[in-house]
Amino acid sequence: MNKNLLKLAMVTLLSCTYGFVQAQSSVVTGTVTDAGGNPLVASVTVKNAPGIGTTTSETGAFTLTVPQTADSLVVSSVGYVRQAFAISGTVLNLQLTADGAFNLDEVVVIGYGTQRKGDLTAPVATVNMENAAKRTISTPMDALQGAVAGVQVVSSGAPGTTPTVRVRGVGSFNNENPLYVVDGMFMDNIDFLNPNDIADMSVLKDASGAAIYGVRAANGVIIVTTKKGSLNMKPRVTYNGYVGVQTPNNVLKMADGSQFAAYSLAKGENSVVESSVSKFGGTNASPAMSTDWYGELLRSGALITNHNLDVQGGSDKITYTFGINYLDQDGIMDAENYHRKYNIRMQAEARVASWLKIGFTGHLNNSNQFSPNNAAFRQAYFASPLYPVYDPSLELAKPVKFGTSSSLGIPTGFWFNNPIATAYYNHNESKGFQILPSAYLEANFWDNKLTFRSQLSQRYQSAHAIGYTPVYYIDNDQRSDRSYLRSAQTRNTNYILDNLLTYRDEAGSHHWTVLLGQSAREERWRETWVSANDVPESSEFWYVGQGAQGTGSATGYGEGGFRNAGISYFARGTYDYDSKYLLTATFRADGSSKYQTKWGYFPSLGLGWVLSREKFMENQSLFDLLKVRGSWGLLGNDGIQPNAGYAIVNSGNNYSAIFGSMGSTYGSRIPGYRVGRFFTQVRWEMVEEWDGGIDFALLDNRLSGAVDYYYRKTKDLAFDRPIPFMWDRVYGNWGSVANSGWEIGLDWKDQAGEFAYSIGVNATTLKNKVVDLGGLANIMNGFPEWSAEFPARIEEGQPINYYYGYEVAGVYQSQAEIDADPIARQYNEANPGSPILPGYLRYKDQNSNGELDEADRVNLGNYLPKLTYGLNIGLSYKQFDFSVALQGVAGNKIHNLNRAMRRKYPQMNMDQAFYEGLWTGEGSTNAYPSAQGSVASWNLQASSFFVESGAYLRVQNIQAGYRFNIQGAIPVRIFATADRPFIFTRYNGFTPEITGMGYDANVYPVSSTYSLGLNVSF
Repeated sequence: MNKNLLKLAMVTLLSCTYGFVQAQSSVVTGTVTDAGGNPLVASVTVKNAPGIGTTTSETGAFTLTVPQTADSLVVSSVGYVRQAFAISGTVLNLQLTADGAFNLDEVVVIGYGTQRKGDLTAPVATVNMENAAKRTISTPMDALQGAVAGVQVVSSGAPGTTPTVRVRGVGSFNNENPLYVVDGMFMDNIDFLNPNDIADMSVLKDASGAAIYGVRAANGVIIVTTKKGSLNMKPRVTYNGYVGVQTPNNVLKMADGSQFAAYSLAKGENSVVESSVSKFGGTNASPAMSTDWYGELLRSGALITNHNLDVQGGSDKITYTFGINYLDQDGIMDAENYHRKYNIRMQAEARVASWLKIGFTGHLNNSNQFSPNNAAFRQAYFASPLYPVYDPSLELAKPVKFGTSSSLGIPTGFWFNNPIATAYYNHNESKGFQILPSAYLEANFWDNKLTFRSQLSQRYQSAHAIGYTPVYYIDNDQRSDRSYLRSAQTRNTNYILDNLLTYRDEAGSHHWTVLLGQSAREERWRETWVSANDVPESSEFWYVGQGAQGTGSATGYGEGGFRNAGISYFARGTYDYDSKYLLTATFRADGSSKYQTKWGYFPSLGLGWVLSREKFMENQSLFDLLKVRGSWGLLGNDGIQPNAGYAIVNSGNNYSAIFGSMGSTYGSRIPGYRVGRFFTQVRWEMVEEWDGGIDFALLDNRLSGAVDYYYRKTKDLAFDRPIPFMWDRVYGNWGSVANSGWEIGLDWKDQAGEFAYSIGVNATTLKNKVVDLGGLANIMNGFPEWSAEFPARIEEGQPINYYYGYEVAGVYQSQAEIDADPIARQYNEANPGSPILPGYLRYKDQNSNGELDEADRVNLGNYLPKLTYGLNIGLSYKQFDFSVALQGVAGNKIHNLNRAMRRKYPQMNMDQAFYEGLWTGEGSTNAYPSAQGSVASWNLQASSFFVESGAYLRVQNIQAGYRFNIQGAIPVRIFATADRPFIFTRYNGFTPEITGMGYDANVYPVSSTYSLGLNVSF
């Protein structure tokens, strides 16, 4: 199939190259300035021929070869009105007018094309890449955080990890990631890109905008276009780089040695304290040993550096760009963990005829990531401060004399292992290589009214992961008697072939565009892995197989993979009358090899009405723009299990029986069978979405914004459901989930002389609700190994995966309160050996029946924020500029599993806030139990005590810069940046940004970064 598509592309190219005609042309030069005569960097294109254009230099100068038939140039620059100028002579001096904040002529990237911002009927959001480039981030996905309404980004602190991105909530139990389209190629993430390489990033949030991508678009679409050169552009070299230091932020303070000793003594556990005093000195009230495990585990500073070099230019027929980027980021864990990558980006486009151009874009990425063992952070919360990191007295410890909790009599095992040793004895390295080539041709006919474009995009990615554990001994539980090696190789090979035919025309006030498209794709993924024991510690011996330099005997081998193919046909029509009445209609038919249902159909419709262009609005002076719009559409999600519709029949002794045994006579074996999987007609999930919005600009375009209400319902929700009277589960399309809310975005821009400022704010509300579970009452979920004790629940009418438990109503302050409470009195009568005492938690009797039962368990909140928001402020005066970005969420909850784990591990340590909040007597607190109560089973049930607010406000970025010119011709900007320097939250943990379902089992902390940078162009 791959070869046939390549042949098709070659035939298409040859069929479009006949009739080569070289048109007559002339050369136009000039300058572009603002109203004050200051030079502007601007785009200059020939009207009705957007492929013919250039970009001005830093001094505003340009040179452009134009066809003899051209009569006008279109000039655009960020922050200025897009204007058309008549070509009157060969030397032009063009002056642009500031546009305030809302530019109707701004071109926005949409699916398989572009559209004027003023003609949009869908809420397409664009990301300000200039602001994104100010941040010291390792992935462009972090640039979305707080920048776009309707998009939530949850970051992680570990180097090289991919953040979680959610567009308008969660509508699936399987896959919540949006689709990324990079220069035409479908991607699961864009962490390989550098923000400096991106020219445009658009977010298609609703069904009207995203339906053109059909079965892949249910979770939103993010379109990324990388930078390209311009015609008649003198070679420009730009360097942008910074060097920074990462420091731990919001470090969790744990109870120190004296506090842990006091807590242990209050519980009656004297032996641990006495063992520490006997071994390391001090007294029971003030032990000599007080290890700060987080202090030992974290670096005070970790290096991050990013360097980007970009070359752009072009002649009258050829454009080109070449970029190279290098990122080196160390982790703040004081052990080997880092992320290093370099990118090479190439682009070239040639106009081989007045009507034909061909082009190539290529991305090459190489990365090396050393992942930390995050279990060390969990163990640092558990670890007693009464024993040291290193203990030279332990004769059996090797090769490093790490200390052990077993020396104090604390039970050993995973949770009580030495966290520094866990981080030290870890080798988890992955090296990856990826190349994304894309080749295309584009032919224009009928005075550029008809355009044909064919593009072949490919992806080849290879990664090699090595995990190695050496021989070591700390105690009988934290040990490795044999070295262990696991080597895994993964390969991705994908391609997409797109053929697009676009027709644009107008008649008077009528304007329309019709797009017809066909797309074919194939995706392949394969993993092979091998493992072995007794491999030498030196990496030169980490090979497995006969004749290998390491070991010839493998202890394990495995392979996995998939291969999927699809073909699609799509169409889009846009129409506007006098830029007043707007219509967009889209239809896509997707065929897929993944499911028994082979075809899906995805229509959408968008309408817009620009009221500010109506005659009845002519005499008003408030609105410069007022547009209402509405849209509807269907989307698909094929990120669910494929090919689940087959049965497995199990046989053997486990399912057989012997009949007919009598006395000494043996019976006969009768074979039995069990069906292990039941047939279901699995298909992709479907999303139906409605959107209504208003776009506006007022006060001479200084204030602009948009308000949207959305309702999106996922139907055919896929999940496993149990089969009655059996252990088996069956996977199929059983339920539905709805997400709805408001999105608001406001921007204010103004200028007074040489002082300019801008303020942007966005906010999004989210209401998530499970609509249908296919007849099931509920589905229990939760953190692995802990879901039974601290469950999350999926239930009709409730948000997805809400925390389920008792509501804490306070703390019993006295025995009289206990005796007066029927729940406590009844419990004490049934449990005289472990009664409720003063200082124990009081649970709310929801139905007032005097019993604590299942009916008293309620919704304690869930991980999805009801409100996300962002604020961006920019100031500039002469050569100085200053910006601040803030971001936050509210209305979400976090399950603090760190504290809840005391249910099984009462000897664990605690955070300092927990210790300081403990009940110590009547009236001392009504929020925390006593030390004795903190380990009592009554207080360790799933309850609101362990569920905390996840709301926070983070200062995302602060940057100050200064611009100047060297020798009057080379622009330079130096800047200082503080990234994520402050966070305001009441959550008792490292960070309120918790991925997954919001269970915090001690995540890798987010760091603050302070850097100095330089930008120079010549």
